[in-house]
Amino acid sequence: MSQPTPTEKPKPCCVCLDEKKARDECLLFNGQESGKCDQLIQAYKTCMKGFGFETK
Repeated sequence: MSQPTPTEKPKPCCVCLDEKKARDECLLFNGQESGKCDQLIQAYKTCMKGFGFETK
């Protein structure tokens, strides 16, 4: 019988939704190679890290 951890972190799909949307829209219209989305990508990574997720 497993016990739930006292501080379960949320699922990655449920956090940083605004940052993810902005990043995805930028990448869709500009492409990753353009460099125009670098700040949005970094903001998303920073947000995810704040919730304990590692991004590459």
